[in-house]
Amino acid sequence: MVKQTVRETYTYYTPDTPEGHAVEDSPLKGRGKAWVRGSYRHPVYPSPLDVRVGDAGIKAWMVLNWLKECNENMDELLKRYGHVLTSEDVAAARWYYEQNSDLIERELSEEARRA
Repeated sequence: MVKQTVRETYTYYTPDTPEGHAVEDSPLKGRGKAWVRGSYRHPVYPSPLDVRVGDAGIKAWMVLNWLKECNENMDELLKRYGHVLTSEDVAAARWYYEQNSDLIERELSEEARRA
């Protein structure tokens, strides 16, 4: 049996490309990057709650919550979640959150009210 790589379209967000860079028909290369499935180009952006980091695809806002639970201690975070995150992934989540904190907090508040 031959194992095949899933190829999709992803939009990556980095300090070099904060507006996003869409890559079509490609395997995920999420290590150290914020990303979302699909193609987004300025001025259209995905919900900031859907943006993920790393190869495991953990939502960026969740990584920041985990970091808060660990009292901002990166070693503790990686001890708990190192099986799905790297320090580069956490840095990408922090960067993405800093760029979009107002939108993320607003979306989280709205979701909490709906629950």
